[in-house]
Amino acid sequence: MSEYETRFAELLAPMPVETFLTEYYGRKPVHIARGDAPRPDILSWDQFNRALEVRRYWTEPRLRLVMGNKPALSQHYVEKTETLDGPMMLANPDKVKAFLGLGASLVANQIDGVSTEAHAVSRTLQAMLGASVSANVYCSFQNVQAFQTHYDLHDVLAFQTEGEKIWRVYEARADAPVRPLPDGDATSQYLNATRGRLLFEVKMRPGDVLYLPRGQYHDALATSEASLHVTYSISPLTGLKLFDLLKEEAEQESLFRQYLPDARERGGAALREHLETAAARLAELARSPAFFEEVRNAQRALAARPADYGLPRRPDPVFYAATGERAQLVRRDSGYVLVTGRGEVAVGGAHKAAAWILRQNFFSTLTLEAGFPYLPPDEMQALIDALTGAGLIAETRPEGVPRRSA
Repeated sequence: MSEYETRFAELLAPMPVETFLTEYYGRKPVHIARGDAPRPDILSWDQFNRALEVRRYWTEPRLRLVMGNKPALSQHYVEKTETLDGPMMLANPDKVKAFLGLGASLVANQIDGVSTEAHAVSRTLQAMLGASVSANVYCSFQNVQAFQTHYDLHDVLAFQTEGEKIWRVYEARADAPVRPLPDGDATSQYLNATRGRLLFEVKMRPGDVLYLPRGQYHDALATSEASLHVTYSISPLTGLKLFDLLKEEAEQESLFRQYLPDARERGGAALREHLETAAARLAELARSPAFFEEVRNAQRALAARPADYGLPRRPDPVFYAATGERAQLVRRDSGYVLVTGRGEVAVGGAHKAAAWILRQNFFSTLTLEAGFPYLPPDEMQALIDALTGAGLIAETRPEGVPRRSA
């Protein structure tokens, strides 16, 4: 079991990971009571206070205040502050505390950018779910409701870390929403009218987890003197991403770069014929193995390698130089290939890395990894081996660079 698999199991305990993935993820909400299972270290009051001390991080909209279901105007607590890098618009801690004294709730977005504990959870969820993940903190006080009934445009894993909070989850679930509803009383009335009956109500205690699929109607209310929970937004790619990727593929073909026929001529017959031809080709592109690799790479990019510096160990890359041999990268529906003087080399989903290598006179494995972090190490090495075997690159050692350790 990998490090991420172990961590994921700890986050969901006592529910088995397989149960969560097969019965609930993307399907229906669930409350996971921690019970006697060990609590994961995500964010305590002390850790949250330390994170808030990194004042230059808390610009607006990262730090927000909410009163009576409405956001407080940022000009009342955000001000121009001189820093070594020049003036920045930062939250004033004293003004924030003044709002909290009036009963405001504090929302700290992207807490995983300044808390190592919260970041570790984000990395785990990215790796396990293949999704873009961000962590937001909600600090609220007894009987204060920061947000009215609403739904989110992403899946949610909420971890109660301090205090207690009642969550109400309703039957209604918006159909795969991608655009936020406008703020205002009309939206509030609409949400209250369409949320349906109460599906369940749960009191979240420290260590508990609540999962909500995208679009699930819900609201929450702190019941203890103070409550702290961390919400992880989980956003895998939607089918709309296919249009972006197909556009990149289509741009390589003359058919899609041509001007469209004028529909005003001959009743639009030429345009109709062109659209049928284009639609047929788009269907071929979408079904092709080459396009599958593009989609898979886009998903991989959401869970790219973490920023592991490994210090104090000095990085020890391998260096390669171009041999002068010529090659041409060719796209085929079956997959990308390099056509060389010795034959063809299949490069598949690593074609962008292959194209980059062909433009370099000299490179290291570290610069290659930096440019294409979504490629797994085995596929990266397979590409280097293939290009070396084809005589396109050869291992070298720059003058003045220490020899690699044995």
